[in-house]
Amino acid sequence: MLASSGYTVSELLKLALPVGTLVVAGHRGINHPVTWISVLNTRPPAFPDLRGGEMALLSLDAMRLLSDKLTLVSLVRDLAEMDVTAIGVVGEIAQPAQTTADELNIPLLRLPDTTSLRDVESHVARLLVGAPMPAYERAQEVREQLLQLSTENRGLEALAAALADVVGKTVVVQDKRLRPLAAAGPLTQTADWPAIEDALYDINPLPALFRDRMEVAQASPDPVSIELPQVGLHRLIAPVVAGKMGRGFLSILARDGDTYDELDVALARSAAAVVALEMAKEKAIREAQKRVQGNVLEQFLGGMINENEALLRLTRLGYQPDQHYTTLYIGGLRENMPTARQIEALCNEQSSALGYGALVQPYGSEVIVFCEGDENAARDLALAVQGRVAERYRTEVAIGMGQPATDLRAWRESFQQAVTAYRTAHQWRLTTPLAIWEMGVYRLLSLLADSPELRKFYYETLGELAGNSMANAEFITTLEAFFEEHGNLTRTAKRLHVHRNTLLYRMERIREISGLDLDNPETRLAVHLALRIRRIL
Repeated sequence: MLASSGYTVSELLKLALPVGTLVVAGHRGINHPVTWISVLNTRPPAFPDLRGGEMALLSLDAMRLLSDKLTLVSLVRDLAEMDVTAIGVVGEIAQPAQTTADELNIPLLRLPDTTSLRDVESHVARLLVGAPMPAYERAQEVREQLLQLSTENRGLEALAAALADVVGKTVVVQDKRLRPLAAAGPLTQTADWPAIEDALYDINPLPALFRDRMEVAQASPDPVSIELPQVGLHRLIAPVVAGKMGRGFLSILARDGDTYDELDVALARSAAAVVALEMAKEKAIREAQKRVQGNVLEQFLGGMINENEALLRLTRLGYQPDQHYTTLYIGGLRENMPTARQIEALCNEQSSALGYGALVQPYGSEVIVFCEGDENAARDLALAVQGRVAERYRTEVAIGMGQPATDLRAWRESFQQAVTAYRTAHQWRLTTPLAIWEMGVYRLLSLLADSPELRKFYYETLGELAGNSMANAEFITTLEAFFEEHGNLTRTAKRLHVHRNTLLYRMERIREISGLDLDNPETRLAVHLALRIRRIL
């Protein structure tokens, strides 16, 4: 039986063939029309009543039942001579058959292993006789097939690739900050792709509703079409909503001149729902891994488990025993601003953006990061995190760095060093990362921070200047600038934005109040140390 009008192979991929069908060869024939569909018989004749223009369906197991001498290569050649338009196969397609299909310009389709050929025959025949499946039904069918991929733990990349094969366009999944999580389709293989990714990062073209993560979840809006004139594309975008919150976006991209139909919209909506489930599942897995990782790190750093046990458990979580790790210890300069969870999220975000492996774990109100690589990699990550904190939360974090650890045994020491550097950075309100090896004399002073002798030395050295008063605060600021400018009065006055005579007056008052003789080298050293102790205290 011949259909009155044919659909192309490409259109059948979208309208009737199962999700996960791949065109493995013969791409140049993808737009040839299909007039009917036929399934291979396990008894001769294999394909009765072929008249040309058909799509032939077969499984390799059935082919072998028909004849153990029959090969897919010979069958492709025979079907091409009968003017078959395309061949769908269940089973692994070897390279010789792909090469033959390419030579003959006949699309060779790899159907999913679980495909029922009779169901496919029924769906395609229904379409070809003029009774296409309604868009919502096809979208629901595709949704069920995408859900199957998700239950098989195939991941977002597989979902994007499957949808791209169905719609014949490029599919992109992004998180809530428009960072790409998965992409598949023809545009990803072009030289324009980097420019397209840049255009997708721009949040401004998105409707205001889509930008509000809570409102978009409540409204559940339909996908919308957005122009991307800078790259000559249209973008059909659907919000990804999970847990009553917008979690990201799914986009179908098309060149100018291509159009979106009712089925594209329905597919975008259905696929976004499956992506939401996949993202929620991946988040739950990550959270579970973080809890396990956190328990291991806390137990190891606290001495509750030995190195061998920690090594075994951390390796399962991604620790690379042959890599160096540098410890960062990060906390806000304002209480709970940002929170440890917010810092943790930024650390994960930036380590991923920089391509650095990292174990990130909240530790009380602070965050520990074991960054894969040397001190340069750790500093890059630290600076990136500080920049993102300043940008997003309009505040600062203090960061301490330990020495790179060459093995797990050295992690505890590196961790303690990072904590020491962090405490000093926090006390001094430093807004750049402070490494343990950069602390100099402050490393020693920080270790003595709780010593009564340190406090006694401070008060005995500064005398009355150690008292809390506005005048003393001005004198202390003057002394700090004096030492930072190595005793040069002209530069000190310039640093303080005062006249030189004003500075001379202050220095004289300091001498009168404290009795300090700053011309004496021993006195100058003691005062300099006392000023640094003051910051620690």
